[in-house]
Order: sequence, then C-alpha cells, then structure tokens
Amino acid sequence: MKKENGGGSKNPKPTLQFGGDDASRLVGGIVEKGFSDNPQGGRPIAPPRPSVLPFPVARHRSHGPHWAPKIGGSNVVNANDYVGNDNREEEDFDGMEVAASIANPVQRKERKGVDFSQWKEIVKNNGTKKEPVRETKEINSDNLSRRVADPDEHVIEKRQRPQNHSPKSEGSNVVKKLPTWRDGSSKDGQVDLKMKSMQKSKVASGFAAQKLVGGEEVGIESQIDAENRAQLSKMTADEIAEAQAEIMNKLNPELINLLKKRGQTKVKRQKFSLSDVVTGSEADSVQSQKNRSKLNENTTSDKPLKIVTTDTLQDKDDKASSNISAENCSMWDAWSKRVESARDIRFSVEGKIIRSDFARVSDDGKPSSESGYSADNVSERDFLRTEGDPGASGYTIKEAVALSRSVIPGQRTIALHLIAAVLDNAICSISQNQVDSEGPVDWEAVWAFALGPEPELALSLRMSLDDNHNSVVLACVKVIQCVLSCTMNEIVFDILEKTPTYVGGACTAPVFRTKPDVNVGFIRGGFWKYNVKPSNILHFHEEESEGDKDEGEHTIKDDVVLAGQDFAAGLVRMGILPRICFLLETDPSAPLEECLISILIAIARHSPTCAAAIIDSGKIVQTVASRFASKEQMEINICKIKSVTLLKVLAQYEKKNCLSFINSGILHKVTWHLYRYPNSLDQWMKSGAEACKLSSALLVEQLRLYKVFIRYGYCISDFSNMFTSLCMWLSVPTIEKLMENNVMIEYCAITKEVYLILEVLVCRLPNFYSDVREKTEDVAEGKDTWSWSQFGSIIDLALEWVQVKNIAPLTRLFNCQNSVGEIRSLQDSEINSLLWVISSVLNMLSSVLKAVIPEDFTSLPNGRLSWLPEFVPKVGLEIIKNGYFRFSENGSIVDYLCRLRIENGRELAISSTCCIQGLVRVVDFVDKLIQHANLEIHQKPSKFESAPEEDKILANGILKFCAVEVQYSLTNLMKQIMNKWQSTKLVEIFSRGGPAPGVGVGWGASDGGYWSLNTLLTQQEARLLVDLLEISEIPPTAQTLDCALTACLTVGPGNSSVIDKLLNFMFRVPVLKYLNLGIEKFLSVKQGFSPFKWDYEEDEYLLFANALATHFRNRWLTVKKKQKSTGEKINHKSKKKDARFLETIDENMDESNQESLSSLKLEWAYQRLPLPTHWFLSAISTVNFMKIDSTGETYMEMPENFLEVSKAGLFFLLGIEAIPASLTSEFFSPVECVTVVWKLHAISVVLLSGMGVLEDEKSRDVYETLQNIYGKIVDEKELHKSLQFESEIHKNYPTFIETLVEQFAAESYGDVLFGRQIAMYLHRSVEASVRLAAWNGLSNARALELLPPLDKCFSKAEGYLEPIEDDEKILEAYVKSWVGGALDRAAKRSSMSFALVLHHLSSFIFGDVVGDMLSLRNKLVKSLLRDYSRKQQQHEGMLVKLICYYNKSDRVYEIERRLQLLKQICDGNLASVEKIESCIKLNYLI
Repeated sequence: MKKENGGGSKNPKPTLQFGGDDASRLVGGIVEKGFSDNPQGGRPIAPPRPSVLPFPVARHRSHGPHWAPKIGGSNVVNANDYVGNDNREEEDFDGMEVAASIANPVQRKERKGVDFSQWKEIVKNNGTKKEPVRETKEINSDNLSRRVADPDEHVIEKRQRPQNHSPKSEGSNVVKKLPTWRDGSSKDGQVDLKMKSMQKSKVASGFAAQKLVGGEEVGIESQIDAENRAQLSKMTADEIAEAQAEIMNKLNPELINLLKKRGQTKVKRQKFSLSDVVTGSEADSVQSQKNRSKLNENTTSDKPLKIVTTDTLQDKDDKASSNISAENCSMWDAWSKRVESARDIRFSVEGKIIRSDFARVSDDGKPSSESGYSADNVSERDFLRTEGDPGASGYTIKEAVALSRSVIPGQRTIALHLIAAVLDNAICSISQNQVDSEGPVDWEAVWAFALGPEPELALSLRMSLDDNHNSVVLACVKVIQCVLSCTMNEIVFDILEKTPTYVGGACTAPVFRTKPDVNVGFIRGGFWKYNVKPSNILHFHEEESEGDKDEGEHTIKDDVVLAGQDFAAGLVRMGILPRICFLLETDPSAPLEECLISILIAIARHSPTCAAAIIDSGKIVQTVASRFASKEQMEINICKIKSVTLLKVLAQYEKKNCLSFINSGILHKVTWHLYRYPNSLDQWMKSGAEACKLSSALLVEQLRLYKVFIRYGYCISDFSNMFTSLCMWLSVPTIEKLMENNVMIEYCAITKEVYLILEVLVCRLPNFYSDVREKTEDVAEGKDTWSWSQFGSIIDLALEWVQVKNIAPLTRLFNCQNSVGEIRSLQDSEINSLLWVISSVLNMLSSVLKAVIPEDFTSLPNGRLSWLPEFVPKVGLEIIKNGYFRFSENGSIVDYLCRLRIENGRELAISSTCCIQGLVRVVDFVDKLIQHANLEIHQKPSKFESAPEEDKILANGILKFCAVEVQYSLTNLMKQIMNKWQSTKLVEIFSRGGPAPGVGVGWGASDGGYWSLNTLLTQQEARLLVDLLEISEIPPTAQTLDCALTACLTVGPGNSSVIDKLLNFMFRVPVLKYLNLGIEKFLSVKQGFSPFKWDYEEDEYLLFANALATHFRNRWLTVKKKQKSTGEKINHKSKKKDARFLETIDENMDESNQESLSSLKLEWAYQRLPLPTHWFLSAISTVNFMKIDSTGETYMEMPENFLEVSKAGLFFLLGIEAIPASLTSEFFSPVECVTVVWKLHAISVVLLSGMGVLEDEKSRDVYETLQNIYGKIVDEKELHKSLQFESEIHKNYPTFIETLVEQFAAESYGDVLFGRQIAMYLHRSVEASVRLAAWNGLSNARALELLPPLDKCFSKAEGYLEPIEDDEKILEAYVKSWVGGALDRAAKRSSMSFALVLHHLSSFIFGDVVGDMLSLRNKLVKSLLRDYSRKQQQHEGMLVKLICYYNKSDRVYEIERRLQLLKQICDGNLASVEKIESCIKLNYLI
C-alpha cells in the first residue's frame, strides 16, 4: 500500500469517499478507551495490529481490543518501513499514538459486599504491602516488529526468567514489563521473512475460527496447525534449518526433550478415538495415584519454580468426598466440594479436558489451584498460548462465559461453541453412567457448576440471542439446546412413545421434596414441588396500572436468581419466547430454525406454565404452523417434523388446546399428509432411503399428534377418512425387499404407530355384549365412538403379524436362538423395529379382547357367554401354532425374548419386555373368554379326544399348559428387578440445590435418573411383574413378597396403578397368613425368642389387609392440588409486594386422589412417587393429619382407624423382618437396606399417640419382639455412635424426644416396654445431643425412676455403660439431676438411669483426667459435696455407692484413693468428706 501524504499536512481535509480497499482501512479506527483532541487526519487510518497472535482472549467485552501503539501511517508490516529507516518522518496526524499509550481497560464496577471465595489467599497475604501498578512503557518500532515477528523469543525469555528472578507471589497486582530485546541477535533477513509470512496469513480475519463460525466442525488446533504448515511451506530449506538452529541454541536441552515427548504424545492421542482417550485418562489417573508422592520426571531445570503434575493436585479429602461420613461433613458439603472442584477445570474448544503437564506450587509446598492470572494480566497468559498449541491452556467455564461477551463476533462464537461442547460431553457422560466423583472428570459437578448461579450462563445466553451476527445466534441456540438436554430428552421420549402404556409423559421441570414433618413421623417422601413458583416464571402475568408500577419491580437480579433455581424458567422469564418468535418470523436458515423449534419443544415439556406461555404468546404457534404450510408442500425436512412434535406436546397439556388447534385449522395444516392417498410400497422405496426416513419420521409424529386428539375424544369420526391411506402400513410386507432398500426400520416405525393409534381407538369401542341403547345415548351426547363393524378387517391384518412363521426373517431369527455362534441376518436395530411392531400388534389385540369381556360374568345366564366372536379362538390358535410358548420340544419365542431382554441393549430389552407383556395379556383374555364360553368341549370332552392338540390346549387354557414356562419367566424377571433397584433408588439427593429429577435427564440418580433407558426398562419390568403375578396364581413366597416391595421403589410418576396392584397383591389374606407362618418359624428357630401363645383369626387378617391397603393408598398415591379459594377474592394489587423478592411456593394445598381429566401430561410436582426406601414404615409412623377448614385455620385430626393401622403395621413390619432372617434367599431384601435407626424411630413414633398399641395383648407381644430384634442388631454394631438419629432422621430430633418423654411421663405409669424404648435413647451409640435431650426431659418430668433396670433393656448393658461418658454437658446434667433430687427414687428402684449416673460419674471423677477436664471434675465434685452437706440424710447412701462403685481387685485401696482425692478437691467441705469416710468405714468395714 502506498503511503499517502508522506510529509503529512498540518490541516488535512477530511474525505468521505472511499474505495473498496480504503473501506477496509477503517477497521480499528474507532478509539474506545481514549479520545484525541486533534481533528481526523486526511489519510485513511491504519488498521490495528495485534501485539500477539490473534487467539481469542477471555476478557470482558468492556475491556475492548488491546491494540499496540500505532507506528507510522502504514498498514503493512514491512521491514523496509520499520527496519533501518530511521530518517523517515512519523507524525501523529490523528492522535492515535497518544491515545493508544494511555488507553486502559474500563474497570468493571465492583460488586457490593465481601467476597470470601479467596479467603485463604487474603489471610496469607495479610499485612503485605501491595506494589503500585506499573504501566507498560511505550516500545519503539524496532522492538515491536521483532516481537510480532518472532513471538517464540518472548516465550523463551518468559520461561527463562525464573532462573534470574523470583516468581511473582499470588495476589500481587503487579503487571510485568514486556521484555525489550535489544541484543539484536536475530538477523534482519529472518525478521523480514517472518513479517512477510505473517502479513500473508489471515490474521485479522477470523482469529483462527472463521471455519467454525461458518458452520464447519473444524477444531481450532487443526486450523492453527494448517496455518503453521502453510507458513513453513513458503520457507526454503535453508531458512527452516537456520530457524531451527536458532531455537535449539536458545532453549534448554531438557525443555527440548520435554517438548518432543509432548509432541509424540499428541500424535499418539490423535490416533485413538474419544472412548480410547477416556479409558487412557482413567488408566493414567490410577497410575498417578500410585505414584502420588513422586514428581513428574519431565521437569525443567528451573530450580526456584516448583513444578508438579496436575494429577498430584487432587486432595485426599476431595477424593473421598462422595463417601464422606456424617461426623465430618454432610452430603451437601461433599456435593459442594465436588462442584467447587469444577471451577478450575480447563476445556478445549472441542469440550475436552485440558490437562496441563505442570502446575504451580505455592510457597507453603501445597499445590495451588489459582492460575496466577487476573483480569489485568490475562494478556500474559494469552501471549503464552501462542507458542505451538494455542488451545493447550484452554478456558474455564467462567472464562468462556466472559468471552461470550467479547466485542469480536468470532470470539463470541468460539466461546459459545466451547460451552456447547462441554455441556454436550457432560450430558452424554452422565447418561452413559460415566460419572465418577473420584475419576478423572466429574461431569455431574461440571454440569452443576455451569448451570449454577456463579457463571450467570443464562444471562449471557439471553444477551447472545439478541446478537446481530447470525453465527453468534446459531451458536447461542445450540448452547441452549445442550442446557435443556433437547437431544437426550427426545431420545427418551421417543422410546416412551413406542410403549403401549404411554399417555403423555412427565414434565421435565426441576423439583424438590417438601421437608419431612413430625406429623408423619419425619418419614421421607413428601410431595414434590417445583423449584420455581409458576407465577414467578411470567412476571407479566398480571396487568398492572401505571400507578402500581415500581421502578425496581423487575430487575435482572431476579431473573438471574430464578435461572439459578430453574434454567429453563429463567430463560422464559427473561423473554426468550418473544425473541424466538421474532427469529422465526425473519425466515431463518434451516439449522437455526431447527434449533429454535427444538428449544420450544424443551420449554413446552418443562411445565404447564411454560406450555401455557407458548400458547398465550399467540404468534409462536401460528408462525410455526404458517412456516410448515408456506414451504414446499411435498418437501419434508427436520423443521416440519419438529413443528408437529411441538404441537403434539402442547396438545397433551390441555383439552382446550386441541379444540383451539381444530378451530384455527392448524391441525389440518400439519396433518394433511395422512389424508393423501399413498403411492405403492415400491414407489415409496424408490424415492430413496433418505426420503423414506424423512417421510417416515413425519408420518410417525403426525400419527402421534392425531392420537392425542383421539384420547381427548376429538377427530374420531375423521379417522375413517384417513384409514384408506393407512391400510398400506398394516399388512406384512416383503421384509427382504425392505432390507435390500435399507428402509425396514422406517416402514416398521409407521406400522407400529398405526397399530398404537388403533389401540387408542379400541378404547372408544362399546362393549361387545352391551345393549344397543348405550350406543344411542353416546350419539345423543355428542360422543364420538367407533363400531365393531369397522374393526373386523383390522384384526385380520393384525393376525398376519402374529403369524411369525410366515415371516421368513422372523422365523430364522427365532429358530437360531439356540445357535449362539450363528450370524444373524438382521441387525439389532432391525430386530428392535420388528419387536416394536409385534408389541403394538399384541397390545392392540389385548385391548380388543378386553373390550369383548363382559363387565360382570355373574349377570350372564349360567355365568356363560351365549356365543363367542370368531376372532377370539382364532387369536388363541395363532399364539399356539406359532410357538410363542413351549408347546413342544422346540424353543419358544418367550424364551428368546427373555434372553434378549437380559443380554442385549436397553431399547431391545424394553421392546422385548413390551412384547412379553402384550402376549401375557392376550393369552389371559383369551383364556377368560374361552373358559366362560358355552362350548361343547367343556360339556362333553370325550367327543373331542381326537381333536387337534392345538384345540385341546385352547379349550383347557393356554396358561395352564405353559404354567412352568410362566413361572420360569417370573423367576428371571424377579432376579432382574432385585438386581437393578439399587441403581435407580436414589432419585433426589439434596433439596433445591442438588441433583433432582427433571434437570435435563434427571441425573440425580445413577445411570441417568428417571429420564434414562435403565429406569424406563425397570418401570416396564414392574408392569410386566404385575401382569405375571396376576395370572400365575402361585402361592406367596419370600421372593415374590420381596420383589413386590422392591418394584414399588422403582415406579415413578404416572404409574400409580402399578403400585395399587402391587398393594392388592401384598395385602391379601393368604399373604398375611404366610407372614404369620414366617414369624412363627422365626420365633422357634432364633435363640432368645419364644413363640406367641395366641393366633390371629380370619377376621383379623381381613381387617389388617384392608387397613394397610387403604392407608398406603391414601398416604402415597394421593395427588396434591391447590385449594380453591372460598369467600371473597383477595385483591393482590392492593397489596404492594416488595419487588426485590420473588414469591414463595404456596404450601396451602388440598389433597385429592382424583386426577385431572383435562390433561394427559403428568407432573412431578404435587405427588409423592417414587417411594422412599422406608415407605412401609408409614403405617406406624403417622401420628395425625393437619386439616384446613373453610376459614383457613389449621387443626389436627386423628385418623379414625389409627389404632387398627398401627397394629397392622407392626404385624407387617415383624413379618417382613422375620421372613428374610429365617430363610436363606438369594435375593437381597429392601427391608434390610433400611437402617435400624429408622426402624427404632418408627416404633417410637407409634407411642406418641398413647398406650393403645401396648394395651392390646397381641400387638404388645409383637412390639416386644421388634424391640428384641433391633436390640440384637444394635449389639452387633461395633462402630461407635452408630445410632445417628439427629443426622439421619431430622435435625430437630431432640425436640421430638422431648415430646416423646412427655408422653412417657404422662401415660406410661412405668410400662416396661415404653420405658425400654425411652432408655434406648440413652445408649452410648446415640448422638450426644439426643441423649442430652432425653435425659433432660426425663429429669424435668421426674420420670427417671420410671425407666427399667439395665437387665430389662432390649440392648446389652455394655452398650449403655461403655465407653465412659466424656461429654461435658451430659456429665453436668447427671450432677444436676443428682443435686435436684430427680435420682432419689431411681436409686431406690434400681432404675437404669441411676446405674448410668453411678458408672459414668464414678469412672470420670475417679479416673484418669487430664487437661481441660480437670476443672470440670473439680466442679462436679464440689457440687456433689455441697449437695451432701445440705441433704446428708437423703443422699448419703447415693454418694457412698458412687465412691464405692468399683468391681475390680484391690477394692479397699481404690476406695481410700478416692477418699484422698475428694479431700484434695473438697475446697472447704472437708467435714463432709470426713463424714462420708466414716460412714463408708462403718458400713463397708474398711
């Protein structure tokens, strides 16, 4: 570029016209940090030259671009302009050079308050004087050109600096000077060559990220490597050799070897896949833990700088944080420590962990997690990144979020891509159960920190969504997609839609449990509540007048706080929906539109409030539907498919949404493909595999949308119009042809969905034997129904799929089940698609058969059906002929499906389970209809002896013939359920701040939580278990009972019917009788127990069964709903709220077990499932219920059958405790997983309501037996303080003890069993706070004498006496009770309370006391002696027993030693000691 106005003009004239080249020179002409007083120069302003290589710098947008001072007026970095040209004239025409030298970053406003996040560094540097910040001096052009030309030299001097200078201490704000290399060692020619090569590289065009911004998935490292190779290709061999020699001379040999090894490691790392890298990192982590004390062998020669490997930075406490004990820290502290460890993890642009080879060590020898860089000197770090591999240092999450606010679009895009990659890796690892808090990467902690309140990711994303660069907006919506787990959730919901039991799915909003209450005995498993109150999500939900508006009513702080509790809700509150609507209206690109609709789907799945926000916005739904219809009608793309999915999710929430879609014509716009007469199957296959895939996906979503409308009762009559176009998908095609064209999966997906929608239509069929009058009534009421005449051909087409022997690939598949080594012709995905079709067909047929069964067989003449439909025996015969069960020596399909469910992947296991479930239901319904039919074979069986074997099996019952196989399948299923339940039992760990279901994929539980395939499989197996238990008619066993208890723990929201059926199975008279037999066997076998002298009657079993079933249904299956307001409505506008606070979650709810019929969606909130592990203790732990009357006042109400429920609960608890103890079972009972602390607490709660349980003879014996069982468990525990009531039950447990003691003192009258239960809280393994509360309560109530002797307690005496009491408050409480007279009667009655005092006080006072305990001993002795001087007659015997309490040899010597000790401590009470000494000598003959 030629130099304009070389001499420069003093008064240049501004020009406003620029050419194409001149326009580019304006880049950098804006001065952000300084302003010039001089007018603009007449020549174009030179573009800025960065002082470092253009790699993204993680600084705030307000810092601006830090440019080097402008040198001259040239834009071209040329050696001829800067080297050896000292005589040229350099004038500052525009004042930019002055501005550049004084420009500083804008200092961000400091936050109010004190930040204690770095308190250790503050304490460490306390008292040290901070040095003033020294500004960097202006550098001349020669040095600047050298620095830009050869940045490696700068890096070299940086690394060699510690040899001559001490390292900078942490916390210092000193900005180091940039080195000015004046030695002139580099040759001018070499500098010129490098400057020219840098000029030719595209430095200012993309910051090595333009390809990524444009949409290509190219890594930053590969781009930089390509630029370096391009630069080397322009150099000659001599120039390369000369440059290498110069580098070799300057670098340390050890450092050169280190860099070579690192390069070799990178080359090897690139050869392996991602899974191999993860495995390798885990192996390296294990190896590094073995050599934790050793330093890395590859260290530099810098002596003053301590260098360790990053693997040695892991603290031992952090490693054991997941298994931290309650003594040291709570689970919340351990979780907080895990999340805090994610703060310093650095990531590459691909989202991979950057593991630097070295880490700085602090002066005290401990590894420092601080990087040593701050916002002021971060440029030093970014300068160091330019050496070799700029991505080596990576970014932390907070740095990436800060970089997303950069002024440069390319940097914002790169930062957002990095965040998206990190979150995607985290969610994938969590869902694949690759989470290990002790492993190399704790992805749960990374996910929690990223979505936490500190990075303020939601606010940054909302700002980026308003960006005016399309690349930034696209990268932003991809991050939001990852945060909302759109892809992972859609995978799970897609599999859920394939199951026949799916209705609407559960909402994904994060929830937490309500706190346990004393009224329910502190039992866990309260109602779920949303993390965010729904009214806080939409802050514009009420129209307010201008006079009511407050200036600070809606602040960004409120949005950020709410986003920290619920990320999706925070985005909605920040107004993401209007912005998405605007972007959709501006005709976005296909990738952007797809991401936007995916985000809308995730928001709609979040909660009813968010779905209503989308509906109420008005424009969003209309815009999506309009874009669906405005595009090429025959064209099918992903955006259209997701548009239908969005409408389906919205329609599931409310019935009125469906009506709105019908009236507005939206339904017809998006489902017109279903009415189009299809082409032949051959033409469909000829369109290509990709076109078939898209058309299949669109048809599937349209059918699912239509199925929602049918469930609500809409569009049923219209189904006959589209049935003609759907018939092509009902019949069995030529499977081989589909496999050749690679479209079998797509065809099966459509077929499966058609049969699922037909199953929903079956529910609209009238009962086959119902009166015609019911049909006319439905028509009169306007209800859409379907007739049986329309269903005959459908059953025939469905039977074609049941005849698997006529389908060649399925025949080969089922026949090769015994040949393990044979290569199957079908892939797993193809097998899975076929199984889903068979599952939908079988479940549709089961629904048809269920509609045929009369509601009441007793109303029929002679209890028999007059005639039977033709398709009923036809279905049964096809089941028999096609080998679904083992009717011959050959294998059966059920055996194959059972093995497939165990050995293969999760989705295959789910599909095979659904197949077995549908088959079981079909066979059960066929048998019921055949047995109740008026068949001649039942009346005259001799006439049909020559009938075919299939007919005989059908007439006698299919299940009866294959009972052995059903039993075998049930046994295998129970094994699977018992082995998996522990991996899914931990749904919630903490309250609002920790992992919980609904957060993305619900990663609060292992294996991904309740949005994982493992949990879906477990719940589907629970449904199959219920069906098998109902049809098997096997006698109750310990295995089936334990499995039923376990299955109750795995069932989630929407599956309350499964628990209801399991309750019906467990609480039957035969099961309770079996429990009684187990109790009798246990009492006769176990030592120390004696059998009961009474038996339960039949009426008592029936009473117990009804009481328990009713209690557990009301306790766990009720749904909580908001109470309808009564009386006058409160004017909320009149009450002006403080705008600084968000509304709290309303606790004023009313319980009802009637679910709303206006919504198909399920909510985690307002219900209690899944059950806690100790749910069966609620029968004896529920004290009373809190009710709310019409006036809003609360009162306590005792349940009517409380006593019956308590008696039944005690019996049931003893039964499930006795059976596992008396039988050697391979199953691990869930009862054993409940700690003895909870069980002891439960039998204490039952006494809060009075002595009713203990007054009944039978329940009293049961209660005593439970005490003895738990007493033996306590005696077997060797750990000290094993009974952690306060830590494990509730933090206010001492208050509960006070209430229990008051009840004991008021009603017990010294009852031994009640006293034993209270005495248990004085056991030495109980926490000190609980023991103190129990003792003080007994002492204040003068009830210490009511406690039984030690030999009558249900635990050994050693547990109460050892170890010696060392708690100061408890010892003082003992003496206080002694002095106050609370122990007077206890001493006379030989109560265990006085025995405790004698043992512990005597052992403490006369034992080896050192240190601070000496003053306590002296204090206690003086109190006892003063009390003796005042109450000599009353307490003389007690004090004598205290002094003479010694059971070892040399008793006389010990008593004398104790008396001498008392004389030393008496402090003026020597006369009292002498009196007690004379009394002892007189009575004990000393």
